[in-house]
Amino acid sequence: MSDFPFTPSAGAAALTGKAPTVYAGGVTVLEAAASAYRLAHKLSNVGLASHTMTRAFSAYEIAYNIKVAVGVVPDHVTVIGFLVKSTDMDTGTPALVQSIYLGDTEVITGVTTGQGGTSAFYACTPTALTAETQCSLKTTTAAATAVAGTVYVTAIYYSS
Repeated sequence: MSDFPFTPSAGAAALTGKAPTVYAGGVTVLEAAASAYRLAHKLSNVGLASHTMTRAFSAYEIAYNIKVAVGVVPDHVTVIGFLVKSTDMDTGTPALVQSIYLGDTEVITGVTTGQGGTSAFYACTPTALTAETQCSLKTTTAAATAVAGTVYVTAIYYSS
């Protein structure tokens, strides 16, 4: 159990390489542990919460239209927006534009914080997530002069 968090949907046998121990009532050890983990990390009310993810980008990732994973947004939440802070990753005439994806769905377009090392809030259509979902950034307009940098993406959500 030392490798929490894990993806419960992967199956106990896939995680351990052997059949799981079964408690009375048919609940496996990993299912019980997953349930305890979920209860410990579940939002207790409908108030807003946030989760900050950080990703260092290479000049290559900025110069080409590459979708890059930034982090994971928890399950059973409704995302309402993102606060994005970037270092200056475009030292030429500002051109860098990025988009934010939740899984395969583009939820934000026109992220320009990497053009000059700024920060901004981007609201999105409320997006309910039923499972942990990968958050990614994709360059849609390449930087004039790409420079490696760091992006901080804070997902803002409430329990759903």
